[in-house]
Amino acid sequence: MGCFSDVLRSAFTKCKASELENLLKQWGYLTEDELLQLNFSKSKMCVFRDVLSLCQEKNRKRETTDRIDQFDLHCILRNSAKKKWFIYKLHDKKPGTKESWQSDPEKFKKKLQQQVDLYFDSTASVSVTLQDGALWCRLYIPTGNHNMNSNTVYLIYYPHCQCFAISAFKVSVQNFLFQGLSNAFGYATLTSMNLSGLHYKSLFQLAFNKLGETSFGLTKDVQSLPFMGENRRKRKAEEIEMEPNMRSEDIAMKRKRSLSLETAFGNFEQPVLESLQFKVEVKFMGRKNLKNFSEDGEPIRCCVKFEGPSVLEGVRNLASCGLANEPLPKHLLKVNSLGTNNFVLKSKDKS
Repeated sequence: MGCFSDVLRSAFTKCKASELENLLKQWGYLTEDELLQLNFSKSKMCVFRDVLSLCQEKNRKRETTDRIDQFDLHCILRNSAKKKWFIYKLHDKKPGTKESWQSDPEKFKKKLQQQVDLYFDSTASVSVTLQDGALWCRLYIPTGNHNMNSNTVYLIYYPHCQCFAISAFKVSVQNFLFQGLSNAFGYATLTSMNLSGLHYKSLFQLAFNKLGETSFGLTKDVQSLPFMGENRRKRKAEEIEMEPNMRSEDIAMKRKRSLSLETAFGNFEQPVLESLQFKVEVKFMGRKNLKNFSEDGEPIRCCVKFEGPSVLEGVRNLASCGLANEPLPKHLLKVNSLGTNNFVLKSKDKS
């Protein structure tokens, strides 16, 4: 459950000062008269102290704690890109599992709270809200370290789907947390998809494509999901001739490259991934040029990492401008369908 003053302070740090007034109105725990007492021209910490004082004056500790937990969850919902999200896949659905509760926040909270109570002490708590078709969950799991942020886990789940997004959690609670979540969702186990980033909607787009729940490159299926129509701007047609008095000498090659990229990436802007990581384990290929080279059978190992605001869009743009060799290698072309941004590249075994 945690001390509600710590939770409230943590919630305030997640949002901008300009958002506070609307967030507190939407929260609905403070009356209109109490809201009028707040001076939003002051700093966030000044407003925090005033809000905390108003909450303490209500003298309803249990209710106040629950409502502040909800406020913290709402702040995360509004500022989800401040958290790094990790996608996990659910495996082996248990027979007889009922899914009617999955679209009801109160029923989902009750089911999740039952599992949390089984594996953690009585101070653990669960908050759930439904937003844009997704269930957003806040789990407070106290451990030896009483730091509020490290003991709080956030989860995003689209009802009836086979995957979910979760924020960072402590290794010490992983086994119990995973068992509780598997039981709550009605599956036997769950595993990491090695897919992570700040933009949760893009992560779900890639995960759904991997699991076959949609086809990312085809517009007819994409729009049916609750969030797929958002931020899916169609790419502008590439202009071959940029200036009327200039003539390109390789129009045919540019058109061929444009069609190839459209086939590989589709007509829409790419999902937002901040990083792509490739762990490379390959045999050394330059031994013919080294007289004294003795091969011991060990592969050459290295890690190659692409980082930026939107790596897939950047890769596509580099190829479009002719700054990357085209066709692109398969491990870059298939990111959309493989549903991961962490790869291991190995030499083919000729045997």
